[in-house]
Amino acid sequence: MNEELRKWLEEHGNMETAEPEDERENKKEITGKCEICGARDAKYRCLKCGRVVCPSCYFVMFGLCRDCVSDDIKKKLDGKNDFGIDKIK
Repeated sequence: MNEELRKWLEEHGNMETAEPEDERENKKEITGKCEICGARDAKYRCLKCGRVVCPSCYFVMFGLCRDCVSDDIKKKLDGKNDFGIDKIK
């Protein structure tokens, strides 16, 4: 702990930071089946909606379940970019 932090704690007392209730909810243990597909064990919790989901229903790079990720992002990740023109094959 650096000296400035120590002085601040002495002046303001030992204040424990209270986490918002929704933050505590997100830190609960992840158990059970995926709340989207219901087929696989849940491994992640969506940062937006808070549902527990399996790896197949979760976008790790965004921290969001497949229902919370925008359609534009899904298209880009699937390689189906829609630029308003037909693709030339």
